[in-house]
Amino acid sequence: MNYNTFINKDFRKRSQPGRHPRLRWALFAAGSVVLGVVLANTSNNTEADDSLLSTSAALENISKNTASSKSLQLNIPASSANSHRPVDLANEAEWTTLTVKRGDSLSALFDKAKIKPAQLIEVMNLGKDTRFLTRIHPGDKINVIADKNGQLQALNYEIDSVRYLEINRISTGLTAEIHKHNIEKRSAYAAGEIESSLFLASQKAGMSNNLTMELANVFGWDIDFALDIRKGDRFTVIYEEIFRDGEKLKDGNIVAAEFINQGKIFRALRYINPTTGNIGYYSPEGLSLRKAFLRSPVRFSRISSGFSTRRYHPILHKFRSHKGVDYAAGRGTPIRASGDGKVIYKGKKGGYGKTIILKHGSRYTTLYAHMSNYNRKVRSGSRVKQGQVIGYIGSTGLASGPHLHYEFRINGVHRNPLRVKFPSTKPIPKRHRDNFELTTQGYVAQLDVLSRNALALLNKN
Repeated sequence: MNYNTFINKDFRKRSQPGRHPRLRWALFAAGSVVLGVVLANTSNNTEADDSLLSTSAALENISKNTASSKSLQLNIPASSANSHRPVDLANEAEWTTLTVKRGDSLSALFDKAKIKPAQLIEVMNLGKDTRFLTRIHPGDKINVIADKNGQLQALNYEIDSVRYLEINRISTGLTAEIHKHNIEKRSAYAAGEIESSLFLASQKAGMSNNLTMELANVFGWDIDFALDIRKGDRFTVIYEEIFRDGEKLKDGNIVAAEFINQGKIFRALRYINPTTGNIGYYSPEGLSLRKAFLRSPVRFSRISSGFSTRRYHPILHKFRSHKGVDYAAGRGTPIRASGDGKVIYKGKKGGYGKTIILKHGSRYTTLYAHMSNYNRKVRSGSRVKQGQVIGYIGSTGLASGPHLHYEFRINGVHRNPLRVKFPSTKPIPKRHRDNFELTTQGYVAQLDVLSRNALALLNKN
């Protein structure tokens, strides 16, 4: 029996003998439900097919777009999100926005909003959820609704980019809850070619300065971005974009990247150790990109003098050996520890001026000279981490201008820090190799496609 026959039979005149109207209506309702389920499943299947097609098409259509920046329909797993939506402040005329200024307290803000002092006591008695209101900072915004009698009806406060506090008055009094915004991570890419500097090329590709700095940090153990960068070098980056309630909040982590420097290909894949939770960047072969030392202790500076056994000194006016590398940069530029170590010297040291010497294990030491000042948290005998700021560029001692004089020694012997081979850290453990390959193989395939198509577009333009 087809569906039309079913309807026609069910709606015959009630005067016909032997028919039961209630039964006919019940059968019709059941049939409608069955038909609705069938149609819903068909719709869901169609949407799933469309999603797969859009994912496949995203990679195929890359070559049709500019080699700059584009969002891909290749979603990275999103963090868990609370389905609760924040109060729509824009559409509520009753809301008053209180902006925290220096010296303000919640009591002072309530007073400005003509909310009675007793309301503050009631708010603070709500429990630990309201503890964030005791640590407000200048620039924070607190949205409130109060009635004409000065009684608080509602309060909304952004704790951070993910959480917000919501207070509402119900029949029994005030209630406080902390909610989470709907946070989603999407995958995006950027690609470019260097003509004069990495920053200009990355800006042209649509990358933020923070993302560019992260890219330099990822490859900072293998590439000296002050010395090694050449015109024609290329990069491709796959990174996260963080969206909150459907609007982009910020850039997230780099999950995969390729940098072609002077014809040599470097690739980085982000991997989280499933046992320890430690995060690192590795080559496709599972080798850690992190080395025991950074290639350069100063980001994006210019090398004014290299390692030499015979160099004319600009102040002493005579030839002498120069057993380090000079990085010229503006006064006050941060100087980073090139490796984990211990401070074995901090102070003035003759022609070196203000100097710090770090000891790394039993074999290595590094020296940083001509500083304008030290990081006050760094003390003689304290330990520092790789990349930690230990001081700032200056011109103390025998220096003709602001720069960092940097020395690298192995067993007390000076070595050229630009050419010495640094020891690597541990690769992916064998027990995690299968997990590493399973986790990163998709990014390797994406890099292959993106890099190839970006090169084709750059050549075409």
